[in-house]
Amino acid sequence: MAEPVPLEPTDAELLDSALQALADGPLPADEVARRMRRRFRLRVVDARLVEMIGERTPLMVGRPDGSVIRLIDLLEGSVFTVRMAACDGTRRDLWASLALAPLIAWMDREGLFLTSGEPLSRGSFGHETIVGPTGWLPAVAPGSLVSLTVIGGRVEVAAVVDGAQLSAAAEGRVRRSLSRHYRTATWWTEEDLAERLYDLTTAVATALVEDPALLRRPTLPLDELLYVAVRQCEQDHHLRDVSAWSGGDNVSFSISGMPEALHGEITRRARHYGMSDDQYLILAMGHLCWRTPFAEDLGGEFGWEPARWPRPDDPDGRPRLRPV
Repeated sequence: MAEPVPLEPTDAELLDSALQALADGPLPADEVARRMRRRFRLRVVDARLVEMIGERTPLMVGRPDGSVIRLIDLLEGSVFTVRMAACDGTRRDLWASLALAPLIAWMDREGLFLTSGEPLSRGSFGHETIVGPTGWLPAVAPGSLVSLTVIGGRVEVAAVVDGAQLSAAAEGRVRRSLSRHYRTATWWTEEDLAERLYDLTTAVATALVEDPALLRRPTLPLDELLYVAVRQCEQDHHLRDVSAWSGGDNVSFSISGMPEALHGEITRRARHYGMSDDQYLILAMGHLCWRTPFAEDLGGEFGWEPARWPRPDDPDGRPRLRPV
């Protein structure tokens, strides 16, 4: 049997050509296609193909007026923040998260440089880190925010000083904008969870098309700001969620109108106890309804069954609360 003949050009080659065509700035889709045809000399390279390439990658973004722009050019002037566990000014590794999704997406494909010209790279041994030259990270206290600002297609790094961050009300506007563009449907497959980086990058790009000045000042890190749309902990707690749901006969329901501050507190407490949101709520609500001791065993016996009343030793049948 003959070996299959590889198709040319490949998807990677088409993307490379499109990004090269856009290196001087945004262009109409048909002009991008015309420049790509100089290389491939194929009739099928047209505006529709350029649109299809844009649908498959967050690295080039289509705009409502029909033009196309590279992701790094769209991010120009935008500020991304990350919370650092500790840095004394000598470390070279920045522990990244979904908060830096757009920068990581571009770096993985096209590379990323500091404004001083030194390159940044991904960390070794599978660590979710960005590694730069000695002294590229400022000395900050544990838990402080560091900003990464896109300037001229490169990154400027600095500590976030008091007063530079947006107000809570302004951050709420950013949160609503990004959440509106984020794909929240989740089917609980490994492939779907692996696309969180792609989904958040696409949401940021679309929000910036709508409002180019949306991220011009530091905000909370995106994975903290978007705790409704981007709950990274769900990946870690998926099996615990299944365990909580499969404890016996159960029902599912949603809560409308929950105060945002309460939702944040529930998420914070759940993470503090090492639980998922669902598991914490089931235990906390069971504790409140039936005054049962807070369950310590997370492996199956969740302790939410109500006490049986009346008890044999309570002839009057009056319920008595268990001590907590």
